[in-house]
Amino acid sequence: MFRSMPILFAVALAAHAALAVGPEFEARFVFDPEQAIEPHGHVHASCIVECPNGDLRAVWYENGRELPDPYFKKDKDKSADVRIGGSRMQRGAQEWEQPFVMADTFGVSDNNPCMVIDSHSRLWLFYPTLLGVPDWTWGSGLVHYRVASRYDHPGRPTWDKSNILVPQTEGPENVIEAALKARKDEGWPDDKIAEARAFVEAQQARPLAARLGWFPRAHPVIRLDGTLVLPLANENTGVVCMAFTNDVGETWTYSKPVPDLFMEQPTIAQYPDGTMTAFFRNDSGRIKRSDSTDGGMTWGQVSRTDRPHPNAGIEAIVLASGKLLLIYNDQEKERDSLAVSLSDDRGTTWKWTRHLEQTKGGRFDYPSVVQGEDGSIHATYSYNLRTIKHVRFNEAWVMEGDQP
Repeated sequence: MFRSMPILFAVALAAHAALAVGPEFEARFVFDPEQAIEPHGHVHASCIVECPNGDLRAVWYENGRELPDPYFKKDKDKSADVRIGGSRMQRGAQEWEQPFVMADTFGVSDNNPCMVIDSHSRLWLFYPTLLGVPDWTWGSGLVHYRVASRYDHPGRPTWDKSNILVPQTEGPENVIEAALKARKDEGWPDDKIAEARAFVEAQQARPLAARLGWFPRAHPVIRLDGTLVLPLANENTGVVCMAFTNDVGETWTYSKPVPDLFMEQPTIAQYPDGTMTAFFRNDSGRIKRSDSTDGGMTWGQVSRTDRPHPNAGIEAIVLASGKLLLIYNDQEKERDSLAVSLSDDRGTTWKWTRHLEQTKGGRFDYPSVVQGEDGSIHATYSYNLRTIKHVRFNEAWVMEGDQP
């Protein structure tokens, strides 16, 4: 089942044969868990980048070898053996190389990795380490980052720098009223709103709650001036903000909080004019969005889109054509349907949608997406929590729509 999938191409006649490109699609698994040399266990939350030389690199989190007592080992995505796995596919190759350990903090859980290549061709890796499991899980996350200038070889990159990120941002006090009003408009009952208020106020009284619990998920964005923008959400306070550095992580600044709470895993789409749209995971049944006209320093009112959403990972990018691409689970509850949608009006409407997966009872989630130099779109996502699936397609394939 997990052996390398045959490459599938669908090619259509183009009206302008010399210029147009027909639909293209291919798929493969990054590794076969049944043939793996090392155990991988619970495999989730991948990220993919294209390197300057055309290689692809992917990361995810997984279980390594189980540790003995007293190390925590009950919950697969929080146990002490969780580490960051990785693989590389060389330019022109048809298979991914043997997976390797990208990062591993011994005795604790490393989670939710994301990568980006900056304007100086340096590879960045971000991931939170859960310090407090099992008693304090997501809220105990401490963000680590690593930077490499040499990564055009097999295996893990040659790291030049490693550090931690401890955000110091404004708290929820300036956005809580707007957030609770929005929840009331969404139909939350008064007792649930009161409970949410009490929870946020209690978190404000805990000094570490605002320093820990920050989680990345989607790709950072490199602003037009070269500044790295890392989207973050705090699992304790509910605050969403962006972190900025333009000196390879020596110093960091932070945006004003997005004017809402109880959202997670922001993904930023940057347009050619520098304006940005952020999309957010949340539990309202629809993906939410906010816009920025000042490079991500401040964000406008949060609104619900019409895109169905089961409170799962999403990602959005602006393609070279100018179209906005969104990859997401397009149901309100289940994660067994994974879709790609395109918009030519910055997300006001979504004219084209096609499904990558639709298998009832399956689990296909936490997608990551990039566009390569040749225009190909590469996406990775969790495949039944056992491996990572990699697909390559183009705009024409999405615009063709689902086929019988």
